[in-house]
Amino acid sequence: MKVLKFGGSSLGTPERIKSVIQILKGYDQKALTLVCSAFGGVTDQLIKLSDLAWRGDQSYKEIL
Repeated sequence: MKVLKFGGSSLGTPERIKSVIQILKGYDQKALTLVCSAFGGVTDQLIKLSDLAWRGDQSYKEIL
């Protein structure tokens, strides 16, 4: 069993996602576990959104 984890900059652009797909093609799909975290920049946006909402700043809705 292989576990591969991708996230952040490795999923930040369509080209990078295609690169990950090419990597995955080299593995036996039955013996693979894939873990993906947020796309590049998404975690930062979520932190900003939650901070704005916590402070009562309604502009968080635009980000959401």
